[in-house]
Amino acid sequence: MKKPICFRTKITHYIILILVLSFLTITAASDYDRAYVQKEISNLSLQALSPYKNTQGIEYWPLCTSKNNQPRFVTGTNPHQGTDLTINVGEHIYPIYDGEIIYIKKDISSQTGHIVVKSEIGYTEPVYIEYLHVIPIDGIDEGDFVYTCIPIATIDEYKRYDSHLHIGRVNEDRTLHYQIYDLYKDVLNWKNGSDLDVFSYPDFNTETNIFTITAYVSSDTENTDYYAGYGRFPLEYITFFYSVNNGTWKSKNIHEYSDNFKYSFNVKQITGSKSNDTIRYYITATRDNNSSLDTTFKDASYKTAYYPAYYAHPGPALTNQLADAIALTITIH
Repeated sequence: MKKPICFRTKITHYIILILVLSFLTITAASDYDRAYVQKEISNLSLQALSPYKNTQGIEYWPLCTSKNNQPRFVTGTNPHQGTDLTINVGEHIYPIYDGEIIYIKKDISSQTGHIVVKSEIGYTEPVYIEYLHVIPIDGIDEGDFVYTCIPIATIDEYKRYDSHLHIGRVNEDRTLHYQIYDLYKDVLNWKNGSDLDVFSYPDFNTETNIFTITAYVSSDTENTDYYAGYGRFPLEYITFFYSVNNGTWKSKNIHEYSDNFKYSFNVKQITGSKSNDTIRYYITATRDNNSSLDTTFKDASYKTAYYPAYYAHPGPALTNQLADAIALTITIH
């Protein structure tokens, strides 16, 4: 007579179920989830204002200590999903555009006061700007229309982080983060917005095959060579990853940059391509974790940022499948 197998079968099914659930859990929490949208706004007709001004309405342009898409020496999200501005406790925060509050979190017990404002700025879609680590002004709520001349919050005191404003452009449900430099193209104090994002102003000249892009990091490490003692710091290098005519992915490290942190290189030359070849590419920035200047970042284990920004916690290079998902395309002249 055959032995009963019901109990063994149930155990086997439970083990399989546990393994499947474990796999799904790991997958859901794994690296390379999408975190960013790289979609520059061109021909912007309405310049964003500073979120910080004095009682007379004069704008100040506070120092950036951690850019959007910047590798950080933290255990949380990497790269940074937003931009940190140094503003003192209790200072008023103003919306950078007129708009409607679509989300507000008034619980400040863990320094997580949070406001999101939706604004119509003459672009093809609304922009959503978030303000985090703040204390919302009494009386404001979701659905209220707010103006750039009236404060919506004050900077919270230290509870988990040094006091600062975390500001960023997000999608409606706050799950994806956009670059923000292109909202400040006319602001010289922030290097035309470049102080706010690791990568800014990418450009490919279709006549000369020259590609240019600005890339650097900001830090609260003192650096008297740059503004008010806080530093703009060079990267260790950027890397141009490329595939010619859908061939094998290759890469080239680029170390040289101009005084304003602009990298410039001839794509045709470094790829060995010919006229009318199609180049698929992405770029990484490697932050220098042994810098003698940027000591805030000393010996950090995570040091990679991407253009186009797309993934959360990406490694220093992508698999073919991950690269194919974000690659941009240019044609050689």
